[in-house]
Amino acid sequence: SLSFEDGKINRVSALDMLHETSDAARRKAVFFAFVPLWQAINGNNEPDSPYRRMIAGSAAEAAKNGSEIDNAARDVGIDPAEVERWLVQILDAWRESSGDAMIEPWDFRFQAGEADRMLGTYIPRESLQPINQRYYRDLGADLEQMGTLYDLSPRPEKAALAYTEFVTHGRMVNGIWRPTVARVSAPYERGGLFVLNELVHENGHVVNITAIRNRPAFVDWPSDLFAEAFADVPSWSTYEPVWQRRYLGHEAPEQLSLRALYSVVVLDVAWSLFELRMFRAPLTDPNALWTEITSRYLHIVPHPELSWWAVRVQLADLPGYMVNYGLGAILTAEMRQHTSEALGAFDTGDSRWYGWLSEQLLRYGSERDTRTLMQNFLGRPASPQALLEQIHRLKPG
Repeated sequence: SLSFEDGKINRVSALDMLHETSDAARRKAVFFAFVPLWQAINGNNEPDSPYRRMIAGSAAEAAKNGSEIDNAARDVGIDPAEVERWLVQILDAWRESSGDAMIEPWDFRFQAGEADRMLGTYIPRESLQPINQRYYRDLGADLEQMGTLYDLSPRPEKAALAYTEFVTHGRMVNGIWRPTVARVSAPYERGGLFVLNELVHENGHVVNITAIRNRPAFVDWPSDLFAEAFADVPSWSTYEPVWQRRYLGHEAPEQLSLRALYSVVVLDVAWSLFELRMFRAPLTDPNALWTEITSRYLHIVPHPELSWWAVRVQLADLPGYMVNYGLGAILTAEMRQHTSEALGAFDTGDSRWYGWLSEQLLRYGSERDTRTLMQNFLGRPASPQALLEQIHRLKPG
């Protein structure tokens, strides 16, 4: 419910417009349409703002019982200090690969989103679901046959984010497996590559939970970290030119597509580092910390007077959750690399993909912890190397 040009837009549409709006003044106006949201979360950044009170309480609770960051570290098999080192390594790779020019925060998504603009015409809103379903059929996962339920249209008071949930949990009934049914909700007002990528991500959650074959106690996600990481295994393909050629009939140059994808990934990594450091030192000025991270690693002009970090639901709803996207990107790159080594490239589909990953990773549900799943899958501990290599593909030459 953001006010913009005598009307209302939702958060997803506003973020998409930051990728696609070519008029600089209009793009800046979209950015500042978020001000009421920033203020609702962080007031005027005073020491007793809602966010600063909340993060202090969350940090105190985490000191007793652990945080999402501690959980994610355990799931990978490293300590929280190593999580921070890995996040910094990824941000350093972006800093080294993305040039030195400083850019205003309202221009960051636009500068990185040329691929989105080149392909947006070919992805009208009504095409989102047919493209999504076709890709998953090519991966051996028929979403319609699975009975997946969809609620993809915007409406008043509907949650302004995309999410996937269980409708029914799979179970054995009279010796026959009755499969999980999932539901995907999203408020899509527009089409475009950014939105399509998110829809493919949500359906990554669908194929994850529908692949589980286990007794009732284990028909659930292995962890939040694994869930977010796996959902991006198919969704990252939308930014590969070969995928675009097959499913859109048009493609953006590889460098532009990669920049569009990894600009979103490194924003998630930056938010993960932001939350990790806020948990460690909850009296820190969040605007100053966000400014330090984004100016150093993302080449974004400092604006410590703005709480422009406050656009992710998870920052207010589940403090610490962003690490499941930032650290999760490391597991995504590992799973994509290993699957490609085992089956070959799957960016344009492979009917073996769903069955093979179901057998290798997904069927266990929560019976096996994420560390065990990844160790058995990879044959070694997880590492950030695969993701670092992908980001370094952005380097000129």
